[in-house]
Amino acid sequence: MASFKDWALQYVLADEDTTKRGIVAKAAKEIEDSRASSAVVGNWAASVQQWLSTAHASDGDQMDDGDDGDDALNGDIIARAKALSFLADTLEALDRSALRTDQVLRLVGFFGAMFSYDHKAGITASAKALRQLYSMKNFKPDMGAKMIEAVCKIKEDFRLQTAPTRLELYELFLSLIQDPAVSSELQHKYGTSNGFIVDLLQLCQQERDPRNLMVWFKILATLLADYAPSQELTEEIFKTFSAYFPISLRTSATPTGITAEDLKAAVRSCFAAHQRVASLAFPFLMQKLDQGDAVTVAVKVDILRTIKACVENYDHPQTSVVPYIEKIWNSLKYEVRNGEAKETIDATLDVLRAIAIKLDGTKTQKLDVALLKDYIDLVFHDCRDDLSNPTYTKQAGLLLMTVITANIRAYVLENGGFVDCIRQNLRQPKSPSHTRDLLLLINSDLKSRSELVKNRREGHPGDEALLQTEPRAHLDTLFHDVYLPIWVARVEDPDSETVDILKKVTQGLALLISQQVVGSDGQVSLLCSGAICAEVCSLLTQSIVKGLTLSSNDNLANDTALEDEAVLALRTVVTSYTDGYADLANRAKAEIRKREWIYPSQYSLDALKDLLCRLAFIGCSEIPSSVAIDSSTPKSFSPLQHFITLAATLFDLFPLSSPAGPARFTSPLKEPLANSYVISALHSSILHFRDACEAKYPREALASTSGNDSSWFDGFRDLPDDWLQQLQGNGLSDGALDSLSEDDPEVYRQFLRISLFIVRHLYRAASSGAQIPWSERVLAQVGNIAALVVRDLDEKLQLSSNLAFEAFNFFNNSTETSLQQSPAKPLTELLTLGILEGLWPGAMAGLYAPQGIAETFMCDTSNLGPFPSRVSEIRAAIGAVLANKYKGGPSTSDPELQTLRKVLDFWGNQIKLGTTSIDIDTNTFGAYNTIAMYVIAGATARQDKAVLELVPLLHEAIASQHLNGEAVAHSMGILVKGNDLLTTENHAVVKRFYKQWAYGHMAKPLYDRALPTADNDHWAAMRYTTAILSIVSNCPFKVYEDDLEPLIRLLITTLGSRTGLSRQTSRRQVAAALEVLVEILLNEPEALKGHLKAIIGGAINVHQECSLEHADRFKYQVKNATRTSDLYLVTCRKLVLQLLGALPTKFEDRHLLPYSLQMKRMLATASGDPVREVRKVALLARGHWEKVV
Repeated sequence: MASFKDWALQYVLADEDTTKRGIVAKAAKEIEDSRASSAVVGNWAASVQQWLSTAHASDGDQMDDGDDGDDALNGDIIARAKALSFLADTLEALDRSALRTDQVLRLVGFFGAMFSYDHKAGITASAKALRQLYSMKNFKPDMGAKMIEAVCKIKEDFRLQTAPTRLELYELFLSLIQDPAVSSELQHKYGTSNGFIVDLLQLCQQERDPRNLMVWFKILATLLADYAPSQELTEEIFKTFSAYFPISLRTSATPTGITAEDLKAAVRSCFAAHQRVASLAFPFLMQKLDQGDAVTVAVKVDILRTIKACVENYDHPQTSVVPYIEKIWNSLKYEVRNGEAKETIDATLDVLRAIAIKLDGTKTQKLDVALLKDYIDLVFHDCRDDLSNPTYTKQAGLLLMTVITANIRAYVLENGGFVDCIRQNLRQPKSPSHTRDLLLLINSDLKSRSELVKNRREGHPGDEALLQTEPRAHLDTLFHDVYLPIWVARVEDPDSETVDILKKVTQGLALLISQQVVGSDGQVSLLCSGAICAEVCSLLTQSIVKGLTLSSNDNLANDTALEDEAVLALRTVVTSYTDGYADLANRAKAEIRKREWIYPSQYSLDALKDLLCRLAFIGCSEIPSSVAIDSSTPKSFSPLQHFITLAATLFDLFPLSSPAGPARFTSPLKEPLANSYVISALHSSILHFRDACEAKYPREALASTSGNDSSWFDGFRDLPDDWLQQLQGNGLSDGALDSLSEDDPEVYRQFLRISLFIVRHLYRAASSGAQIPWSERVLAQVGNIAALVVRDLDEKLQLSSNLAFEAFNFFNNSTETSLQQSPAKPLTELLTLGILEGLWPGAMAGLYAPQGIAETFMCDTSNLGPFPSRVSEIRAAIGAVLANKYKGGPSTSDPELQTLRKVLDFWGNQIKLGTTSIDIDTNTFGAYNTIAMYVIAGATARQDKAVLELVPLLHEAIASQHLNGEAVAHSMGILVKGNDLLTTENHAVVKRFYKQWAYGHMAKPLYDRALPTADNDHWAAMRYTTAILSIVSNCPFKVYEDDLEPLIRLLITTLGSRTGLSRQTSRRQVAAALEVLVEILLNEPEALKGHLKAIIGGAINVHQECSLEHADRFKYQVKNATRTSDLYLVTCRKLVLQLLGALPTKFEDRHLLPYSLQMKRMLATASGDPVREVRKVALLARGHWEKVV
């Protein structure tokens, strides 16, 4: 038989926890293997007897031992504690069903006895052992009572135990009193006296540890809620926890994880545990609250939250809450009436609202209505007169609103009187601010009513019936008695105060029109009649179309502020009163058509832009609701009707009147803007409606857009081009649109179908052959619309709709795709870009057949039009997309992976030819080079290995003596430059580390060739430097951090010498060098420490050159100065100052002192720079260098 004594000794001598766990595991297994025989369990318990006997001997002899006896006693205490822990840990490892009932009982007695005589060594282990015994299967309720009795015998020595030991006992107490069986046993044994509670209160009343207090407060709350203490005992319990109120927490060197808010909530739960403490809690809390200035805001908020918790949690409010309402109200009303702290005001209103909710009853049972009515009358009586006093109007209204709108029954009871009282005061307001505050109260009342109606089915079933019989006369007359008179009296000549009032009127009108009433059948309809709704729409519409009818001198800033408010109001109105949006759109269309748009003023263009943007926001930023008007026959409804109305209106307007004359391709700077604003409004409407769908419907519902795989265009073929206009004119009664409710996620799918029809219509019109009004700006906007719509379609739908080919056919129902565009309209390729941008790579796979569309297009160098640089940029963008989304290989149209390789070879040859032949035009090569670099960039983003074959050719082209080599070098940065087309949002393939990959192959091998040495050709070295800087300036620091030493040498060389480069390239190179130096200084300043002299000298020279050139331009009024060159001069000066100004923040003064005087002189001059942004940076840098002493 195993020796438990040996295991106990090994445990006592062990220091490692793992060793101890192994020992107790063996002991537990031995007990389990013996099926907990009495002999084995007895031997196990007796294994610690030698240490317990020492304890008894020590207790008898400790007075005679002297100092040596104290040492021996301390050693015995530690050993005895470990011995008892051996037993406790064994119980923890033991199977819960191993011990019999009689064994559990004896062990309870054994460990319980420790609390009577072994207060120094046995308590921690005994507490743990008792908790383990409680969890045993054969634990009986009467044992719980014995545990509590035994533990309470520790008496005053309880507070001498360590906090973790006390925590063990608190958790034991909590487990026992929350156990229903133990609770029943305790109440049976002690009866109404609950004597054990008295023992607990005496035992724990001096607790101060935060973690222990959290459990102690739970115990007290449980005793109040689940037991039935007498009134005297209830008072004792109340005194125990109320002594801690208000509770706070000192900062401790050993944080426990308990916060002050945790403790406050725990104490609060005691106050709110049961209504039996109501007679004690409310007077106590009110007395604390009425201490005046002695109470801080934090304490006051704590008190108010505690009162609220009591109100919410007490049952039988007739006896627990009602007797104290008047006292609570008389104290709390001044916290709002005269209060200044928002936290206190909010907490006070929460209490008043909680009372109103409590007096209404529960979801299953209502209380006597007289209780609620008496409470509201009490509040109304004290606040009525304050509504006529401008000083207290807002506060009084806030108090009344809080209780009246707390629930439906309160609202129905007293809202009529509240509104009538405000109406009376509005007839004779004391001041404009008084009028504003009264209107604010009515608006808040209407807003609260909307919330009550919306949530009417979440409460008692009788709430909806109350709304069905709600008196509405006071609401029906609000428009003609309140809002309209104020509007008419003030709208003509508004000053600042009047505008504030008109804003409140505007907000109120929107809230009034959106009010719904519940019919006897439970259906909702609008409160206001159709005539009132139409009149309100007309008033608000006048505000937003006024800009087109007035001159720039007549439209004031006040008008703009009111217009913005009217826009928000109209959005709210037309969401409920759906007929209003068609009237608004027709009114706006009529006003726009009254003007001539051939040569409009800037004011007219701005007014048109504002109006169209507002129309899009009003109608499409929220999905309308189907709500009946009056009792008239319901009209056809579609959640997309505003979107369709706006689209039809914009199609009717487009094109606005354009100048007559022959078609011509105009410069982007001279093209008319009016038509572009129309298309821009259409783009905005799609954006707004998409955002509204994303906000309303679950994301997973929006992701399922494909449905079946049939092409949506099949349903479009039989529709006329003016289908949307016909649909609007027929009141949306068209079989092509499914009938949907506003809550159906299918609305989003229908929106995409209509948006795709819009794209199709615009593309067909733009490619019809007419030049006007399809300017570059308009075509670009149409392309953006297409990208926005197409990217939201899944790959299957894009494939079934053949969108990749339609990008070149423009939906013209051609049987073959043609790439031949009209010479007069080369920029229609913007339309191609729009669709391709939003396609998934899989949907484009068919384009990549050998000699197919993609290869033909990417290798096309013809028809660049009168503006080759611009057209080449568009083709370059398309080339980047095609190269990036290339999908070849087995089961594709390019199984041999030849298409992209041929394209890259083609452009490699073009670059080689352009840098070796003297016959090629520089401008033409610039266009070709742009296309080539973007095509290569598209392939680089997905790390296509075919790109690597071009690297030697590109390096050779860069080193060419030909001027075009410089262009190639400068454009190398395109390969790693961020591109909005190549993003995951557009389904592009962008590898995570493609910039590192490109840098390693394109730039890193050039460092040795770029360094200015006798062996290196000076021209080639400068070109290589240009290429490196072009790439590095478009990469994050992590990409090139391993090559800082050679890179810094190149940067310094660039600042000091730029011979051999054109002026434009030289400028770009200097700006790039400064950007990279700033980045290095930010991330790795130590790398620059050995080069400070060269960096500072070079940067100062650059600043001087830029400043002198800027001064010369201003002095001699240079006419041919371009915006680009001006921007370069400003950018370089700013970068120099950022670089030099940051040096004192990165290096110690001893490294900078030799340059201090020179820098301070330069910065003093720079502080007078004519450009504000440069001056700002100079002053900041000057402040940093002033500290270098």
